[in-house]
Amino acid sequence: MEDKMEYRAEINVMGTWDVVIAGGGPSGICAAVSAARMGRKVLVLERAGVVGGNLTIGHVSPISGGYVKNTMADEINRLLVGDGLPADFEKAKILLTRLLDDEGVEVYLNTSVCDAVREGSKIRALVISTPGGLKAVEGKLFIDATGDGTLSALAGEKVEFGRDDGLVQPVSVMFTISGVAEDQPILCMHEAMDTKLKKGYYLQMCKDACRSGELPPTVDIVRLYQGPCRTDRVVNATQVNGMNPVDPADYTKAQIGLRKQIPWIIDWLKQNVEGFENIRLKDSSDIVGVRESRRVMGQYVLTAEDLVEGRAFEDVIVHKADFPIDIHNPSGAGQAESDALPQTTKLYDIPYRSIVPLVNENLYTAGRCISGTHRAHASYRVMNMAMNMGEAAGIAAALCVQQGRNNRSLDF
Repeated sequence: MEDKMEYRAEINVMGTWDVVIAGGGPSGICAAVSAARMGRKVLVLERAGVVGGNLTIGHVSPISGGYVKNTMADEINRLLVGDGLPADFEKAKILLTRLLDDEGVEVYLNTSVCDAVREGSKIRALVISTPGGLKAVEGKLFIDATGDGTLSALAGEKVEFGRDDGLVQPVSVMFTISGVAEDQPILCMHEAMDTKLKKGYYLQMCKDACRSGELPPTVDIVRLYQGPCRTDRVVNATQVNGMNPVDPADYTKAQIGLRKQIPWIIDWLKQNVEGFENIRLKDSSDIVGVRESRRVMGQYVLTAEDLVEGRAFEDVIVHKADFPIDIHNPSGAGQAESDALPQTTKLYDIPYRSIVPLVNENLYTAGRCISGTHRAHASYRVMNMAMNMGEAAGIAAALCVQQGRNNRSLDF
């Protein structure tokens, strides 16, 4: 049990904004740009030293999920992806920072939300931890784009965590290798993308190596994505199970375990995959890649059945969402529900009600922390959908300010 300790601190209010967004990742950036383009004064609070989240310091490639043209996801993809190659994480840092600055969005980096000050059913201000100590920022509307639902939990919203047994999907650290032979085209995007090699079929080689101890016991597939250079591969393989992503001790333990797996995986690739004999570690993500943590319950809970049936909603905010129900095994290697490809969905809608939490009338959610079940979340958690949720939340927040309404009475 945690000991409780009272503290007293003088907290200065740094200012008031129309829209305050917690989180400067893909959904937070799109929320900020959308609200700013509607003439709102916008502030983004980002815990890292650079914006972009999984688009930059998370090293997540490719940018997954279906989207339609003329959305923020479409705009970001056109901004970052070119020449038939995926986004370059270093270029993305520059381009996304420039995008926010060009739109007049204020950004506080190295800044975490640590408390919410509420008055009745509204959030009045956020207490933030900065290099200069505890401060406060006030806002009219707030958007939780933290991924972990941190702002919502601090503001008293109802949250759910993981599947029925409390376990969440495993965490990973993505990394990039260079030095792959130019005539070696092997890619392994998912559990059904196989290649015949000298020693056998690649996917079976991975499974056999996991069983024999040549690969870590949680790694029975080494996914290889095309990197920003032809001879690079982004590797999605490291995995730690059974941890709580919002517990600092668990998070640190996972970080240590994941980084121990990187040279292990590289050595196996060098010894077993032709064309990989001279690879080396080029770089790796600066943060642990969290697939699942809190889900903030809202006015509608999106279900896996909604996705599989391709359900349409009158209050749609994201149209033609598309990604499998991709549940990485919370208690072992591979997929949780199948040894092959995860269950597919039809093109589905995400409704406005799923980004409207139950308690606070001036709060929206965006990204993987929106209201849904464990299984539904495994589809909509990816970046293209997160960006379009952010766009919708930013527009809705700007309209609330413009109309003098709250998230329950908004006329759109």
